[in-house]
Amino acid sequence: MRTSPASSRGQSLVEVIIASGIIMTAVSASLTLVSSSIRAEKNSESQITAGNLAREGVEVVRAIRDSNWLAGRSFDAGLTGASRDYSGVPVFDPAANSWSIDFTPDAITSDWARVSRYVAASGNAVIGLMVQGATVPVGAVISPYRRLVSVDPLCDNGTGSYAIVTSGSDCGANLKVGIRVTSTVQWATGGAAKTMSVEERMFDWR
Repeated sequence: MRTSPASSRGQSLVEVIIASGIIMTAVSASLTLVSSSIRAEKNSESQITAGNLAREGVEVVRAIRDSNWLAGRSFDAGLTGASRDYSGVPVFDPAANSWSIDFTPDAITSDWARVSRYVAASGNAVIGLMVQGATVPVGAVISPYRRLVSVDPLCDNGTGSYAIVTSGSDCGANLKVGIRVTSTVQWATGGAAKTMSVEERMFDWR
């Protein structure tokens, strides 16, 4: 039985449509996989950056405590704000190459908590350096990250242990034996808000 030319053309068209559908499905799956991989890579990169910023907040406090020891000062000098305020942001001074804690902000939503990133060298600041402060420095842009550090007193309770005191209170008659450092970083990725915190307890023990 011979097949008519019209029938052959119709069969060929169906085959082309089916083949095109298979190819489009394969390409779509590949693009979805690539897109997912890119999103996962960006999320991973953001988490690494946030983790480094959170850890840096803790290390800044440690460096200030250790510098106080070396200078013969009280271990918590510069680690307490006015009126028993224990929340602030680490501030780096590129000119002096030194860190301090500014206790002006009390919430991670404050403009002071924004992290800026240098995109152009400025003075002693190099490209990529991330800093915080009241204003965005020349040569820097606002990054997706915010950071707040809390330095809460650890007070000896007279029973061989200690109590944690938060902003607004102090150790009173009890001895301040250390600090609880909590460094919190907040950022947004893919339209979702993310938060990461690192906590460490440091004591006045040398």
